[in-house]
Amino acid sequence: MLQYILWGVSFITLWLVIIWLNFLYSSDHQKKQKRLPKITLTVPVFNEEKTILKTLISLVDADYPKQLTEILVVNDGSTDNTASIVKKFQKNHSQVILINQKNAGKAAAMNAALDVAKGELFAVIDADSRIEPDALQKMILRFSNKQVGAVISRIKVEQPKNLLERMQRFEYIMSTMTRFIMKNFGTLAITHGALSLFKTSVVKKLGGFARDKNNLTEDFEIALRLRYNGYLVEMEPTAISHTCVPPDLHMFWRQRMRWSRGYIYNMWNYRKMIFSKKHGVFGTFQLPVNVAAIVILVANVGIILYDFTTRFFDFFVRSLTLDDYFLNTLLDLPTVKEFVLARNIQVTIPILLSLALGIYLIIFAHRVYDEKLKSHLVPLLAYTFFIPYFSTANWLCSIVQEVRKAKRRW
Repeated sequence: MLQYILWGVSFITLWLVIIWLNFLYSSDHQKKQKRLPKITLTVPVFNEEKTILKTLISLVDADYPKQLTEILVVNDGSTDNTASIVKKFQKNHSQVILINQKNAGKAAAMNAALDVAKGELFAVIDADSRIEPDALQKMILRFSNKQVGAVISRIKVEQPKNLLERMQRFEYIMSTMTRFIMKNFGTLAITHGALSLFKTSVVKKLGGFARDKNNLTEDFEIALRLRYNGYLVEMEPTAISHTCVPPDLHMFWRQRMRWSRGYIYNMWNYRKMIFSKKHGVFGTFQLPVNVAAIVILVANVGIILYDFTTRFFDFFVRSLTLDDYFLNTLLDLPTVKEFVLARNIQVTIPILLSLALGIYLIIFAHRVYDEKLKSHLVPLLAYTFFIPYFSTANWLCSIVQEVRKAKRRW
């Protein structure tokens, strides 16, 4: 049974990789804008005194006409010095406007900015992120297609220091490639807080950002709502934004729980799009693949853990019941030939195939985005052996909490 599952997963993976890589090289030309649109840059903040200044500096330093930008900082009931830092910064930068409100959540803060926004385009930037000077100029070109409702930037991890942060750096590189391929495939459905640009009129027409307080991922929800209503989400891989990532396992777990529960919540709310011919390839292909990927991940990790547990239990029982079994097993190391011949080829081949595909994609992604790989081999190995088990535990906990309707926490 195991070999059939592994063969199936391997060939599905190979098929998807071939299709996706085909679309990586799709023609990707944008028309030049006849005029520059006004942009409202929105920064929702809650107790961000440590990072808000760096974010604001990157926005005022953007290579975009100052008369065509307004920066709305929405203070969502901060209890630290965030508001005073923004007020001090305002004195030398007239385009910065501070909006204070009672704590109501990120989506409510963005809606407060949307209500007074004067820009044709509406940008969202988290207070722990910063943008490259040319990011806005590059992203607006994607709106030459009238069907586009939002454009996202490429995210880089801001100065990764410890092993966990460096593992996330690797993850973000792979995500960039995946998102760009989905963009070319016409199936991208994610907007993020590091820098996402929306058509103001479209977001207002669709009712603004999620007003449901139970929604933990308003960025994913608005992307699904755009797709549901026939709009595209684009990506500009040369427009770069930088973001801080969780530095420890506790914060990392909480972030991924929020993402996973938000994903489940929104996928359930938009479940009508799954297998929907009305929504084209996105409905008939991408959404089913997204769901299947989670099932395959959990199933594979479960199979591996089950196999390891049964082998260990067998070894443990034999060690207790058979004389000298423990020492003989440890000391009786097989030769390379014996080791190879002892392998089940029906299991080994699909595993090696998947491993080869994974290595190819990793090397390919680093080469495409001009990222160094040799100096990050330790984080890569740590990511490979840690993240699948971490993600499986995270997904299972998220599913259980959603089924139990446990309280949702940011």
